[in-house]
Amino acid sequence: MNHGDSDFNRHADQMISENPLSEAKDREIPVQTTLGQDWVVPTGKPSARRRVISASKRTDIPAFHLPWFAERVREGWVKVRNPLFYRAENAERFSIRVSLRPEDVAAIVWWSKNYAVYLRPTFYRTFEIYEQQRFQFTINPRGSKYAWLEPDVPNLDEALRQVRELAARRGSDSIRWRYDPIVFWRDGQADCSSWDPDFFQRMCEELAAVGVPTCITSIVDRYRKFEHRVRLLFPDIQLRDPSPGELDDLVGAMTDIAGHHGIALEACSEPLLERYPVFRRASCIDGHVLGASTSKASDQRMKGRETCGCTRHTDIGDYELQECGYACLYCYANPNHRRFRRETKRSNLGGQEKEHL
Repeated sequence: MNHGDSDFNRHADQMISENPLSEAKDREIPVQTTLGQDWVVPTGKPSARRRVISASKRTDIPAFHLPWFAERVREGWVKVRNPLFYRAENAERFSIRVSLRPEDVAAIVWWSKNYAVYLRPTFYRTFEIYEQQRFQFTINPRGSKYAWLEPDVPNLDEALRQVRELAARRGSDSIRWRYDPIVFWRDGQADCSSWDPDFFQRMCEELAAVGVPTCITSIVDRYRKFEHRVRLLFPDIQLRDPSPGELDDLVGAMTDIAGHHGIALEACSEPLLERYPVFRRASCIDGHVLGASTSKASDQRMKGRETCGCTRHTDIGDYELQECGYACLYCYANPNHRRFRRETKRSNLGGQEKEHL
């Protein structure tokens, strides 16, 4: 799995079509978007229950939307739209107003592939008011073999520089490295994957030296839009699932390398990996550690997310209004569609371009 809001793409259209707005009052809405439970308006008094802010599983806020978030912090609150009702006639009815005052926030959990903007003094100082911050940092293999999956992300040396700076400022235990997702495909007659033992070896060496304790991983979900992008842009490539033997070999190599460097392995909503004893179930947002709600996150109610280990939180990102500037092919959210359009035209497939890439 990638970031935990993958259920939106699988279920939003179906839920809206099957449950018209007139029936919304009878519908079970995920807990982080229930007006009665999560409506928080700054009043001058601390909230009785401090919340965890997720920023964000829906888009890369640190890389592309940090000025917006900094402005919301200065204002003291943020409006969060319910992604299940973006297209509803009365969508505002399902929005919530969330306090961002430090006394109301137990922690911020960041998700990004690039923390360079966050590390600029202006922005870093803005968010220093939050004592607890956690950094989910996705760093996958680089190089020509993998560039088609993740174009434009920072090079590996830059990503590692950011890890070291984050560790120096916020502590190495605040960082979780995500090798996520691992993708499998067939190119002609060759079976390929983004599992790279040399890359994994280097990352474990570098991160162990800094003190980063954990690697979180998963096997890619072959979302319909992911399959469509591959067919459109890379017609010679076919996505596939790993064979049992392939998975055994991958887990064995990860176990040996990570174990040698003292890196713990965690699986993010990934039953294929959770059956191996070496993998713990990831709690990417853990209220037990953060001193926040320990109730289960609503993600676990969705198909494919049943083993999510996260606790209750509020994700402030927006799939529609906050496009991610990266064009990762496997993305379940709203990646850089301009990049896909350019690639489509470059492939002489402009006539087949689809609206939803």
